[in-house]
Amino acid sequence: MSKITVEAIRILLIEDDEEDVLLAQRALTKGNIWNKVDVVRNGQEALDYLYHRNQYADKDAFPLPGLILLDLSLPGIDGRDVLEKLQQDPERKQIPIAIVSTSDYEKDIEFGRAHGVQHYIIKPAQPENIMMAIGEISKFRVILGNVT
Repeated sequence: MSKITVEAIRILLIEDDEEDVLLAQRALTKGNIWNKVDVVRNGQEALDYLYHRNQYADKDAFPLPGLILLDLSLPGIDGRDVLEKLQQDPERKQIPIAIVSTSDYEKDIEFGRAHGVQHYIIKPAQPENIMMAIGEISKFRVILGNVT
């Protein structure tokens, strides 16, 4: 008989506002999501994490996430630029992304759709919105885990 294991995925939260970080973490906890969440505060730090550069060079300590929660409005390199960079990379474009933004502008929502984003959450992030986004992301074989 073969053994099935479920490896918990890492979640990467790309958010510059401390209050929004706390709200997202509370929403995940309230939704009974206990996966490890790494937080980066700007677009450059996000790219460093995702490409294993600088303080994120250790691939074991900072594996590619199984889900990215991305704010669009970031200092320096903004979320749109991060999203475009990820969509140009065959390995990283496979990572499911949910945009979490204060913007409800149709152009931002359409930008996300055009770049493979599967869900768009308007801040403040409520637990039910995050859970709905996670449940709808097609790449998950098991909620917040990969079956091996």
